[in-house]
Amino acid sequence: MKEFEFNKNWWLKWYWPHIQKVYEIEGHYGTRQSGKTHQIGRKLIFHSFQEKQFNVVHARKEYNKIEGSTFKILKDIVLKDFKDDFTIKQDHFQIINKHTGNWFRGLGMDKSENAKSIEGANIAWMNEANQFTIDDFDYIDTTIRGNSGVDISMILDWNPQSISHWLKKESDSFAIRENCALVKSTFWDNYLIDRESLHNKLLKIKERGTLGENLYKIWALGEWGIEDVNKLFIRKFNRQKNVGQPQYESEYEVFLAWDLNYDPVCHAIQLLENGFVVLKTFGEEGLTLPYVCAQIKNDYPEAFFIINGDASGHFSRNLTDHSTSYEIIKQCLGISWSQFNVPKSNPTHRRSRIQCNALFDFGNVIIHEQCTELITDIESAIVDDNESLDPWKKANPKRSHWLDPLRYHANSEHQEFFKTIDFEQI
Repeated sequence: MKEFEFNKNWWLKWYWPHIQKVYEIEGHYGTRQSGKTHQIGRKLIFHSFQEKQFNVVHARKEYNKIEGSTFKILKDIVLKDFKDDFTIKQDHFQIINKHTGNWFRGLGMDKSENAKSIEGANIAWMNEANQFTIDDFDYIDTTIRGNSGVDISMILDWNPQSISHWLKKESDSFAIRENCALVKSTFWDNYLIDRESLHNKLLKIKERGTLGENLYKIWALGEWGIEDVNKLFIRKFNRQKNVGQPQYESEYEVFLAWDLNYDPVCHAIQLLENGFVVLKTFGEEGLTLPYVCAQIKNDYPEAFFIINGDASGHFSRNLTDHSTSYEIIKQCLGISWSQFNVPKSNPTHRRSRIQCNALFDFGNVIIHEQCTELITDIESAIVDDNESLDPWKKANPKRSHWLDPLRYHANSEHQEFFKTIDFEQI
């Protein structure tokens, strides 16, 4: 067979570590114009020259999108660099390596009759994977096959949009599973384009309020955003306005706002005129309530504490002595019951949402930049059509433990502020 030499400079530098290796799953996400689809296309062409089975289905959710996307990318590469080495057929958008017989075929998941394209394939490329369902993913993943010793590989690329998308949870596992890769790339990694010019355009989009900030997060940073920003629990949060480096003022009391459903989480808060600052967040997975209290006392040894938090703390959590969470907090911090301002029931999600947005919009709220988990909760928490957080909490069981104490504090300590803005009419 004719010898072919491939120089690694044929690919962008960020893709070099992934040229040779065929992963079980290779996921690529990030911003547009990072070059990820062309890097994948070139890798697939490269491996089609190897003396091994390497038959590829290049898939889109809609069959009529294949010709202008994956088929065009592969065809353009072939016609530019290997025009005498491949046969190109419009039928099923096929490209066949003349030397090895390895082939590429298009697959559209919206046409069941095209499913035969996958027969004999051991490699699948799901382009714009965020448009597929998890059922599509499972179908392709369980259908590609090969004989013993043959590589079986799924390659996916997508631009992240909604943090609640099935791909977010699924792709997180790619980074920790054996023989899998999760690769993030942005337009800054593509030195073949005018990156500064593109970034300046994105900065103008960012200035368009909450929607613009969400688009900037996706298009400029390659991070997961919110599909519908109107469903954000706190729509009025703005990093530039609400994130900073507030300092502890020892002459003022410290409000400790607790979430007590799982591992305890606590925000240390001090009041401002018409608002508050979040100084620090305490609590990590596996830490006990007495341990977290000890951390708080160590950081604020002379502080006068006022307790806000989860109404569930009124009930027993200790099977040995039947102490409630708040009894444990009272004992560990050495405070009196007069320092507790905790309601018997938690506010509804709808009421909390209005309260929090009123504070962030009309009040003064600053969160310390090191409270990253709280900021993540604020930027990702969404409500359903009934303004409930429950579906989001169910889909993201490790989240909300930082948002909840914030809303408990808002409900307990800022009723006077809400009266000044005629809250009940909002």
